[in-house]
Amino acid sequence: MLLALVTAVCARADAPHWKVWLCLPGHEPNYCLQNLRATAVFPDGSTYVESIDVPAKPPIDCFYLYPTVSTEKGNNSDLTIQPAEQVVAFLEASPFSQVCRVFAPMYNQVTTNAAHGDYNLEYTDILAAWRDYLANYNDGRGVVLIGHSEGSFLLEKLLAQEYSSFKKLLVSAILLGGDVQVDAQNRFDGTIPACASKTQTGCIVAYSSWDHTPPADAKFESVDNSSDHVLCVDPGAPGGGSSPATPVFPWFATEGIAPQWTAPPATTLWMSYPSLYTARCVRQGQRAWLLVSRVAKAGDTRPTVKEILAPSWGLHAADVNIDLAELVELVQTEAKAYLGGH
Repeated sequence: MLLALVTAVCARADAPHWKVWLCLPGHEPNYCLQNLRATAVFPDGSTYVESIDVPAKPPIDCFYLYPTVSTEKGNNSDLTIQPAEQVVAFLEASPFSQVCRVFAPMYNQVTTNAAHGDYNLEYTDILAAWRDYLANYNDGRGVVLIGHSEGSFLLEKLLAQEYSSFKKLLVSAILLGGDVQVDAQNRFDGTIPACASKTQTGCIVAYSSWDHTPPADAKFESVDNSSDHVLCVDPGAPGGGSSPATPVFPWFATEGIAPQWTAPPATTLWMSYPSLYTARCVRQGQRAWLLVSRVAKAGDTRPTVKEILAPSWGLHAADVNIDLAELVELVQTEAKAYLGGH
């Protein structure tokens, strides 16, 4: 026991603190900690305000990596927190604060204007931040990895290279819009299984969202190995079949949902749309995607999620928010299962 204690103390001391955190529990500002009250808008136009509490001591942690949002002029962004990072943290990560402490490091991201971006620099940053988190903040707590787009690619690399060192801590990995490749047994890197139920832990949830069959040149639908395929796991029905998909967006609308209002329609920042979509995973050969379908109801004038990027990207910009209610609920059930087994 003494040796274990000395080893733990040394590991903590040897891991330097990461330079800049977008979200760090207990520190201000924390862009992943926001008021989450939401107005639910139903098909008949009726509304209901959902009071969503953020617990003082969530039982698990989440480690979130944001997608490519930096519009800085260089090949890689600096570590200055810009409005783009603030907005995406609010949009994608803050809703998870109702079920976990959210940690989100800034990193020298390859920008949208990059000619020759340094992707190794990105990963070096993320690995340093991850090791800081494990050594100085984790304290043996279960953790969910959450990434979107570039954030998912970075977390895939982290899992491939570091998984054995934190296997017992992994509640799940939610890797959206990241082209996650798995083998015939639905295992990532031959080791980590896809989630097949809402109570399975130590597993991966992944998908890219589309409202139609992706075209031949679709992004996030390719694999390197002929025996592998793209993974799709529906957070509302990990075991298969169809499930509700509940979009949750700020009222001012961003990242894929058409703005409907010029002034706040309610007293909350957030709007949710129950019974607007259903979702199911579709696989065709090596390709797989989350097919979201609008539920047709007479008189339903609620907004529709739109493709705001190129046609080959589908609903990529809205991957997180189009199924956000189900993602948060999944983390909640996984956390309960994880804590029951630990």
